[in-house]
Amino acid sequence: MNIDSLKQAIMSSNRIVCLLGRRMAADCGCFDYRDSDNAYAIEMNYGYSPEEIFSAAFYNTRPRLFFEYYHREILDKLGEPCEAHYTLKRLEDEGKVKAVITRSIYGLPRRAGIRNAIEIHGSVYENKCPHCGALYDVSFMKQCEGVPFCTNCGAVVRPQIVLDGEMIPNEKITASAWESGQADTLLVLGCSLQSTLARNSIKYFEGNKIILINEEENYSDSIADLAFCGKPRDVLPGIYT
Repeated sequence: MNIDSLKQAIMSSNRIVCLLGRRMAADCGCFDYRDSDNAYAIEMNYGYSPEEIFSAAFYNTRPRLFFEYYHREILDKLGEPCEAHYTLKRLEDEGKVKAVITRSIYGLPRRAGIRNAIEIHGSVYENKCPHCGALYDVSFMKQCEGVPFCTNCGAVVRPQIVLDGEMIPNEKITASAWESGQADTLLVLGCSLQSTLARNSIKYFEGNKIILINEEENYSDSIADLAFCGKPRDVLPGIYT
């Protein structure tokens, strides 16, 4: 597929919902624990797999080690929004993109200025004391050494992210399902159509086109009406050139 086909498909759409996959965050410099090399390094350094550490059970029973991991592997590798995020922001400003849905916790869409970003698993940029409700930004969390304690009541400040073993907030499931159901186009960036993010949205989608931009080819690509093999950060901005 050429860039003109992509541009025509996007500009002829009136209600695009964009799904941002994990490869988008990884390409922006965010830590990806699903990467086999990263997972191996984590197990060697901490004695536990990333899945074990980033779980509700581990957070509740080993908070010191959890936050050591959280600071070194998450907060120190937040990455930066890329050209594709800013292209989505421009499309939102023009009324084309109505929502951006992601499972990433790094807040990349909002950092790029996108207003309607549904962060299904929450964001490291939102932190809250579960006891008194005090809110803290990511700078506070980064400055804390070890376990972060609330300056008001002394309770442990909780990142507002979904850990393994926890339920996704119902309002986020409802919002992502509604937006997917209202879309005339699904724009899938940085994941296959077999990913959890894509499958959960496609089952509600009743629109006209599915557009896929992903670096890795997958047998499910045939489901898409338009499929582009490449990094979204390289491909998507081309619609404005």
